[in-house]
Amino acid sequence: MNYAVIGYPIHHTYSPLIHNTNFKKNDDPLNYGKLEITPEQLKNIDAIMKKENLLGINVTVPHKEEIIQYLDEIDGHAKEIYAVNTVKRIDHKLYGYNTDVSGYKQTIIDNDIKHDNVLILGAGGASKAVCLAHLELGSKVTIVTRRKESFQSFRTHDFTALTIDEFEGGAFDIVINATPLGLKSEDAFQTFKLNQLTNIESTVGYDLIYNPAVTPFMSYFKTSFNGLDMLVNQAMMSYEIWTGKVGDREEVKSVLRTYLKENNG
Repeated sequence: MNYAVIGYPIHHTYSPLIHNTNFKKNDDPLNYGKLEITPEQLKNIDAIMKKENLLGINVTVPHKEEIIQYLDEIDGHAKEIYAVNTVKRIDHKLYGYNTDVSGYKQTIIDNDIKHDNVLILGAGGASKAVCLAHLELGSKVTIVTRRKESFQSFRTHDFTALTIDEFEGGAFDIVINATPLGLKSEDAFQTFKLNQLTNIESTVGYDLIYNPAVTPFMSYFKTSFNGLDMLVNQAMMSYEIWTGKVGDREEVKSVLRTYLKENNG
């Protein structure tokens, strides 16, 4: 095994499908698997990678922050939001990166989405990546969450922080659901009282969830996007970090869409 994704639990991951499709398309003699690593095992990640002959790994919940203490260095975005989703071994050292920020930002650029005034739902790890991406894009950012304490883990506060009870609506170019609400048909739009938005006809809805492909949240907007492009973008950016080569995004998206359609009706 050359590369793998680690997490706990790790049953539901599309990373092997994404990367192995890309490896095959690019004629890379590489393979990608998955490893269930408990929080207790994480301290041994260097030894585990050596044992499994891993040149690099992707990191998912709950390890994105905890793994940093076991790495030799981390790069800019990883430092800024204190989260790592990609690790590469270089000369016996482990280097950590974050491709979630750039992966999300690329979807905004590719789809030419207006983003002057942005509303983000939720203040977890995904929210931090989206917030930094929009700050880099020059957006004015507002984040709404259920608990004020959630903002304590943010390393910078260059945004307006509100609880649901404090939120009074307004006009936004794009609203991003960075919560898990929608995975099981929950309605993030109603939960966050978005009926208070004053320009819903022109607002873009962006849900980081990609399965299901259309969430209740997305149905309220004339124009909406799910998280599939971000998922693929961040994965292909990991591939570039590992190999120095450009991945085939369109091939990967095509295979992933087909897989999701066939396995989820």
